[in-house]
Amino acid sequence: MTNGTWVVVADACHARIFVDHGRRDGLEERAGLTWPGGREHVKDRVSDRAGQKPAGGQGGRSGLTPEVDPKEAEARAFARALAESLKRGLNGQAFRALVLAAPPHFLGLLRGALDEAVARCVVASFDKDYLGLEAPELARRIMLPAR
Repeated sequence: MTNGTWVVVADACHARIFVDHGRRDGLEERAGLTWPGGREHVKDRVSDRAGQKPAGGQGGRSGLTPEVDPKEAEARAFARALAESLKRGLNGQAFRALVLAAPPHFLGLLRGALDEAVARCVVASFDKDYLGLEAPELARRIMLPAR
């Protein structure tokens, strides 16, 4: 139980969670999450055969067009799973403040999936892909608010 600030950097299929120990200690990586479905190619998930739809279907959509883009569905599922993990962390008093960093589209999905109590803990968010940064560089880029 740290009860400090969690820094979450993510994209549509990976997330890293850091804990802020203050400006002297920097960030410590605590967890990493991978969403396997987010890395699959669309061609591996969608058949190339037309699907069967009842006659007179709504909107006149062809059987070749999937109802939901599979990559988008996986990104939304990962956002929900990550949001649930953050909710468990908050309920376990693992953090009191939260910083989010993700590419713009995924950041929107993640923020939309957050529980109301978790959303109130967000003190900063960055619509940037910081997933590949090491902890010292990440700390410099986000410049956590003074306590």
